[in-house]
Amino acid sequence: MKQIVILVDQLHSVGGIERLVVMKANYWAAIFGYSVTIISTEQRQQPFAYELSDQVRFVDLAINYDRSKSYFKSKNIFKFVRNIKKLRNELKVIQPDFIIVASHIPITYCVNFFKGNAKTIKEFHFSKYNQTDNFKSKLENILYDAYNYLVVLSPEEQSFSKSAKTVVIANPITSNSLLNCKDQKKDNKAIFLGRIAPVKNIEDLIYIWSEFIKEKSDWILEIYGADTDEYAKSLKQKVLNLNLTQSIIFMGETKETSAKLEEAKVLLLTSHHECFPLVILEALALAVPVFSYNCPTGPRNILTDRYDGRLIANKNREQFVAALTDFANNESHQRLLSQNAVQTANNYSIFNIMKLWNTKIFKNDLS
Repeated sequence: MKQIVILVDQLHSVGGIERLVVMKANYWAAIFGYSVTIISTEQRQQPFAYELSDQVRFVDLAINYDRSKSYFKSKNIFKFVRNIKKLRNELKVIQPDFIIVASHIPITYCVNFFKGNAKTIKEFHFSKYNQTDNFKSKLENILYDAYNYLVVLSPEEQSFSKSAKTVVIANPITSNSLLNCKDQKKDNKAIFLGRIAPVKNIEDLIYIWSEFIKEKSDWILEIYGADTDEYAKSLKQKVLNLNLTQSIIFMGETKETSAKLEEAKVLLLTSHHECFPLVILEALALAVPVFSYNCPTGPRNILTDRYDGRLIANKNREQFVAALTDFANNESHQRLLSQNAVQTANNYSIFNIMKLWNTKIFKNDLS
């Protein structure tokens, strides 16, 4: 039986990485019959955001880094040393065949020095599109080269890597709702679901919506995501200033992502850049078309313009308004995009993606 260890910071937050880690661990244990252990550094005795199978072992090292300070501050340095000692002890007991670093955590840079006979895998859930070629990035690349595999989410992301160890394995989706969604009558509702952060460029989304509803005043936009920080507060104030509080509704954080997506006619994204957004796959699997800026990397690796959604010229707000208005006015166009969305999602079924993990990583003879 293969022994697999997955290293993360925590599994209590609602987020894409947390969901993917749980999804993969559950699948590998239940379907492949592998022994899977997830080791975290700061679960802080909080409940899991997503349901973890009893077949998966979970260990929290309780390192609890001070995230408000640099890892090079003395307090975190001492925690880092303790992290290494406690993790080494766990690995000696488990004797894993594979160690997967799923989060961007301090141990990323040194696990290869005490991995034993295990093969190591580093997952990248962020884009290297904007990575600067400086001393730090060069040092990181040297340390990454010690891994057996570097898993990226698309061929485009692979093109940014100089390592021959890079393997492309996309994120999976877990449901396909074509029969449930066919001809389903929905309210005139659009949705944004994700991190409410500056990189998501929600300012543009608010502007687009303010222009769109001048013609389509019967539509509403629901925004899901943690909305209590200063950036979120500034967005709420913008909505208030534009007198859009009846049309743009901040719904807060939700674990019921599928249910919320399924209620919508379209998912909207206006990010400055993305990597490989899981929310796009989730929407497509539920027959919800996606309208997105054609930003550097990410959406264009999943979507086909006018087939399962729209790829709008990057930062072109007027074109976005026009495309959205055309969509709202054309029910047959809505149905066609919805049907095609599920066909795209089929390419990312959990069966197909987990098969890639097995053939490219777990059963590969690469040493």
